[in-house]
Parts: sequence; C-alpha cells; structure tokens
Amino acid sequence: MADTAAVHDLPATPLIAGNKSAGDVTREVCGALDARPSGLWWIGLGLSFSALMLGVVAVAYQTATGVGSWGLNTTVGWAFDITNFVFWIGIGHAGTLISAILFLLRQRWRTSVNRAAEAMTLFAVMCAGLFPVIHMGRPWLAFWMLPYPNSRGSLWINFRSPLIWDFFAISTYLTISAIFWYIGLLPDLATIRDRTRNDAVSGFSRTRARLFGWLSLGWNASYSVWHRYEVVYLLLAGLATPLVLSVHTIVSMDFATAVVPGWHTTIFPPYFVAGAIFSGMAMVLTLMLVARKTMRLEDYITVRHVDAMCKLIILTSGMVGLAYATEFFIAFYSGNRYEQFAFINRATGPLAWGYWIMVGCNVLVPQLFWIPRVRRMLPVVFIISLLINVGMWFERFIIIVSSLERDFLPSSWASYSPTSIEIATLVGSFGLFFTCFLLFCRFVPVIAIAEIKAVLHPAQHAKDSRSVSGANASPTGRSHQEMTAPTRGIEAVDRACLVAVFEREDDLLHATAAARNEGLNIVDAFAPHAVHGLDRAMGLPPSRLPWVCFVLGLFGAAAILLFQYWTTAVSWPINVGGKPWNSLPAFIPVTFEVMVLCAGVGTVVAFIWSSGLRPGRRSALSDLRVTDDRFALAIGETAAFDRASIEKLLSPFHPVTFEERAL
Repeated sequence: MADTAAVHDLPATPLIAGNKSAGDVTREVCGALDARPSGLWWIGLGLSFSALMLGVVAVAYQTATGVGSWGLNTTVGWAFDITNFVFWIGIGHAGTLISAILFLLRQRWRTSVNRAAEAMTLFAVMCAGLFPVIHMGRPWLAFWMLPYPNSRGSLWINFRSPLIWDFFAISTYLTISAIFWYIGLLPDLATIRDRTRNDAVSGFSRTRARLFGWLSLGWNASYSVWHRYEVVYLLLAGLATPLVLSVHTIVSMDFATAVVPGWHTTIFPPYFVAGAIFSGMAMVLTLMLVARKTMRLEDYITVRHVDAMCKLIILTSGMVGLAYATEFFIAFYSGNRYEQFAFINRATGPLAWGYWIMVGCNVLVPQLFWIPRVRRMLPVVFIISLLINVGMWFERFIIIVSSLERDFLPSSWASYSPTSIEIATLVGSFGLFFTCFLLFCRFVPVIAIAEIKAVLHPAQHAKDSRSVSGANASPTGRSHQEMTAPTRGIEAVDRACLVAVFEREDDLLHATAAARNEGLNIVDAFAPHAVHGLDRAMGLPPSRLPWVCFVLGLFGAAAILLFQYWTTAVSWPINVGGKPWNSLPAFIPVTFEVMVLCAGVGTVVAFIWSSGLRPGRRSALSDLRVTDDRFALAIGETAAFDRASIEKLLSPFHPVTFEERAL
C-alpha cells in the first residue's frame, strides 16, 4: 500500500502520524463518528447482518426441531457447537489480555488498539455463550445454571462439575471485561458530551449530548478523579490478567478431565491459553485493519502498531507450534497405544486434511512475519490474520472431532459431518460478531482519545497558538470569549475559585507546584488526560481503593467457599465419583472467579461513589475545553486571596485566561 512504501526506518515511525495536537485528536476521532459512513462500512454491515439473519433462522429452526437437526451421532456427541464455543472463547481472551498486560507493562503503542481489543472481547464472549445455551435444547432453561433457591427442594447445582466452572468463569470474564471497557470509556464519553453540547444545533445532537452526559456519569476531568481513576484502572488490569488465564484453563478442563484419547493430558491448560492468545491477537489485527480503513483512522492505527502486533503473533505462533510438537512427543514417550493412535490418526486419518490446514495456518504461514517487508504490506497482513483464524478454528475442530470419531473400540467408530443448520449457525455467529463491531465503530470511539493524548510528544500537546487568531480559535470555529462564557445551571456550587487555564500539561504541572509552594489553596486541577506527577504536585494522598479491592476479594472468596461447602456437604450431599463431599480442590475454580468478580465490581462501585460520579451530573468547566485540549488549575479564595498576585505568580507558565468560577 502507498502509506507503507515510505516506511523505511520503522522504529523511528511515530506512534501517531500527522503531528497531532490534543485538539486534533478530539476533532478527528469524534469526526469519524459524525461523518457519513464509508461505502466499505455499509458493505461490511450488509454482509454481516445478512449472516446474522441466517444464523437467527437456523437457531430458531433448531430450537423448534431439536438438536437432532445437527449431525451428531452416538459417538460424536460434541462437534460444531463445542468447537465454536472454544473458538470464540479463545478469540475473546486476547482482547482484554492485550489491553491489560500491555497497560501493566506500560507499552505506549497499546493506546491505538486497546479499545477495539476490549470491544472484541465482549462480542466474542457473547458469541461463545450462545452455543452452550443452544446445545441445551431448551435454551429458556439456561437460568438453571445459577445457584438460586428453587421450588425443587434442596436441589443445588454441582459445584464440582467443569461445566459449572465454565459458567462462572465466562460470566465473571464477561462482567469484568465489560467494566474494564466501560471505565476506560468514561473520559472519552465526557469529551464527546462536551463537544456535542457545544456544537449542538439539531435535535439529534442535543439528544446525543444528553445520552453521553448520562453515560459519562458527570466526568469533569478533575484530577482528584483522575487520581482514583488511574488506581482503579490499574487494579482492573491486574485482576483481568490472571482471570484471562484462568478462564481458558477452566475451559480446557472440560477435555483434560475426560479419559478420551487425545484429551486426557496435563498440557491442555497452557496449550489452550497459548492458542487463545494467538487466535485473539490475529483477530485484533484483523479488526484493527478493518477499522483503519472503514473509519479512516490511518494516522492513529499506523504501520508501527501493525508491526508490533505481527511480532507478538510470531511469538505466540511459536508457542502453539511447540504445543503441537509436545503433544506428539508425550504420546510417543508415554507408550500408550491409544494415545499414539489418536495423534497418528489426526495426521494421517480421515481428518488429516483439517490437521494440515491447522498446522499450515498456525505454524507455517505466520513465519512470513519474520520478514520486515511483509509486516508492512497491510493487505498481506490482513490475509495472514484471516488464515490464522481459519487455522485456529480447525485446531479446535480436530481436537474435538478426531478424538471422538475414533475411541477405544473400533466397533463404535463413526464419522461426523456437519449439517446445513450447524454451518448456518457458525456463519450467524460471525455475523453477530462483525455486526456488533461495525456498530461499535460508528457510535463509540474506536480509539481511546484520552490515552492517545497522553502519548503524544510533549511538543505536540498544543501547537503554538499564541497568536491572536490561534489563541481565540476553537475546534468548532467559535471565539475564545464564547468558549469561556459562564456555564449556566452548575450543580454543587459551594466555593469561589480562580481558574487558570493553560494549553500545555507542563505549564499546568509547574504552575501547580508553584502555587503549592506559595501555600495557596489548590481546590483541584483539570486535564483531558492523566498528567503524571500532578498528584504529587497537588499533594494528593494515596488512594485507599487497593485496600477496598483486597477486602472485597477476600470476602467474596470466603463467602463462596463456605456456600459451596454448605450446598455440597450439608444441604444436598452428592456423591460424585466417590470423592468426599467437601472436596476442596473442586471448589477452587468457582472461588477464584467469585473473588475476582467481587473485587472488581466492588472496587468500581467504590470509585464511582468516592469520586461523586453519577448519571446526569453537570461538569462545571466543560466550556473551558478541559475534556478536549486545555488544562486548568482552580485556586480557592481564602482570607489572604489576592487575584493580582496569583496572576503574577502564574504568568511565567503562559496561562491562556483566568476565570472566576464557583466549583
């Protein structure tokens, strides 16, 4: 492609192209939501929605007719349904993992990919959750998986079943991923709210401003809130990382706890996790390239981001290839003739064609990314990412079907082939996934606006606009006097402040330090993104949210552990495989999931409550563009308050204006 041909020294390529300012980021990313959809977007939506409707018809027919409409038989009781379930769970894993781990490792390039990756997680887990419900045959009874008091006597779910572990793992993962995604959206929702409110001329714009005002919970860019926000986001990332590893480990236990040849192996947990990360990264790369073209975001999703993702795919492809080789070695070294036959049958039996598609797409094709020129050829990268997803689907299909078709007794061997209903259901799941993603791209920023602003070069945070025309201009074309007019209807008016507005974060940081050194009453600071070091300059105390997270997690773990013991050993004792009723190891998966759920949800609730966020709350300084590209410092009036001396103190830091406000 033309935009990649000029890239010769990739490490020198900026993260964000085009020498953007913070105002440019707001205008262009939000502009992609305001602009008319491109032709490619409409084509993609039409195809995906058609596939979704095909899947809806297939599921409706299967629900009315029964699972006999599938190609299952006595030998192969699991096939397309569980294959698609494991495939979509794997796709969903890498989204939150990429965002969380790269955040913990402070990788700046994640800022352009994390929002799409997190959304991908939600949509993939939605697709995955459909298949166990469909496979039940009576999907309207899915709520029986919940441990709730019922009218059937002291009948509780079996907490020692891997299927129950799956339910808790997936439910927790979906909940934490959704919260992680939504918390990351709060600053961007406020940015769109203020921009739309200032630009609102039509009924639709005013409606959107009110909607985003409600969803943003009254985010006002206050740095006391930013301080807690960074802590809660870090805690959620720390909780999500082991959660991702646990979920696919639990899914692998559905197979590893069986005695079917080819499944009964301890390599499955790390094998499944590695495969999930690999397939998820390939899907993230696919969606990045789709969003890049359909939403015209070439300056924000650059060749440098694609190159970094390709390198991670090389790493995870090597892990998957090692797992394939290890499986064969374990079967050979074990001396178990059934295990040996299972793997020889995979490579040479009736499904050998699928096995070699798996190996070719997952191990051989990704090696092309070792060539730097290939990593810069975006159409080739797109094709390779699609092939990887094809290969990972066949990996799950081969693991499941080839092991079931040929079990211990040749007399019970049976072949399997999917019916049109199963194929249509698979197509429908892809339709649901891509329909949700394309709609997400149209209504929510696919790029994390606040995080992008934080990684811009300091010289790029604000272009030199100290001329009269530059200082008084706004992204909407209105004058500075119009942008800084007093806001009507401000809530929580309790103290008068002098608000100094700056164009650069460095100026705000130094002005805050100077004001604190002079003993001034710093009420708060306001910024469109987190300014590192500002909490120390303001003298903010450490947040107590980590302790809240720890206590709530400990309480959740203790409560669910006692509940499992009571239901299993006291209220409804069940003999499962001769194991004791108080089988502690079987309680650990559910205990871990509930611990993470309580810690994550409880910490977010504590953050929202302690920050004073609530739907409908008005932001007092929205007209000063503090959620866009300006920075503000609020100094409270005291007995020794002298505006002239304060303005003189802060004048070396290039304030744009001073405003007297009630905050």
